[in-house]
Amino acid sequence: MRRIQLAYQTKFGLLFISPAALYFAGFWVLPVALAVVASATDWRIGRPAHFIGLSNYAGLVSDPQFHHALLASLTMTGIALASIVALALVLAVALNDSGLRLSRFYKLAVFAPVVTDWVATGLAWQLIFLPNQGVLAGLFEGVGLSQWSSLRWTSTRQLAPLAVAIFVVWKMTGLYTMVFLAGLRSVPREFQEAALMDGASATQVFSRITMPLLRPITVFVVVSGFVTVIGLFEPIFMLTGGGPADATRALPIFMYETFFQFQRAGYASAAGMVFLAICLVFALLAARQLPYSFYE
Repeated sequence: MRRIQLAYQTKFGLLFISPAALYFAGFWVLPVALAVVASATDWRIGRPAHFIGLSNYAGLVSDPQFHHALLASLTMTGIALASIVALALVLAVALNDSGLRLSRFYKLAVFAPVVTDWVATGLAWQLIFLPNQGVLAGLFEGVGLSQWSSLRWTSTRQLAPLAVAIFVVWKMTGLYTMVFLAGLRSVPREFQEAALMDGASATQVFSRITMPLLRPITVFVVVSGFVTVIGLFEPIFMLTGGGPADATRALPIFMYETFFQFQRAGYASAAGMVFLAICLVFALLAARQLPYSFYE
């Protein structure tokens, strides 16, 4: 009787997860499998493909444009991710204060950018970054930094990566603020209260009790943020288009141009596989930072 019940539950369980499994297989597993096959060919759009083994990967190793795209991706991702994690944690701690007035309004204000469209907000940020006439230029004028109002954020090689990072930080910080906030509210209050009664300061309680308990949440935020930010196409395309002088020509832009402009589908697929490998390696290295109890 118990076997029949278990079999019955298993069938219903498989039935419930089947839509998600089909979605995952159709939109993730199948495209990755096709990209793996394509990466081993000289496939060009409109021409028959021929198997060439690892030649595309060998080409990437010696391709200076790919090296530049990889460096640009890691640079912008590093700036944006570090800012997102730090700012999200600070905002979460502030919003977790039970005495904060209008806390619901602040939560809504922090999360609002997350649900906006990348393209629409990209157009808005183009206006914000306009030299001499943009919102940012007006702010600099208002605080007495008029010499900064003429900065060309999106058309200067040194500032363009920073402009993209600022846009990404504004757009994504709200999501991870809510994740950190949920983690803070899951920390047992008894631990913090006991430490305070023993004479620990608020800073010591946060650094020695709260943060260690938030480690799984922090690892999730870092991994999820890295995979998301390094794969972003819209903010770069909307603000700079990969310029100026290829300063923001990151991996997504490199793969897009290689596939659609130069029609080297096999080569672009190989670049995509390298991109996937980077994300997997980063996720595995970050997972090693989790406490063993997290897996139990």
